[in-house]
Amino acid sequence: MSDLARRHIEPAPDDPPPQPRGLTRSDLMTAAQVAELLSVPVSTVRDWGRSGVLPRVKLGRHVRFIRAQVEEVVLRAADRQAGAGT
Repeated sequence: MSDLARRHIEPAPDDPPPQPRGLTRSDLMTAAQVAELLSVPVSTVRDWGRSGVLPRVKLGRHVRFIRAQVEEVVLRAADRQAGAGT
């Protein structure tokens, strides 16, 4: 292997190893899984994703929702409702 190729493949000794982002398969949800969690139709979840109500991630042809982001949206909505009721 040439020295140039080796420099592109092997990290320098002082470079820290790449850190994983921390997402696992269980963190990614399909529209059907989100619909089940929220007890709403799948079409509603898809509409919320398209309109930006629920953040979504497009992976090629597939759309996934990140569980923590879905939970955050639900909790914010619950906080707004609690604040409006007082």
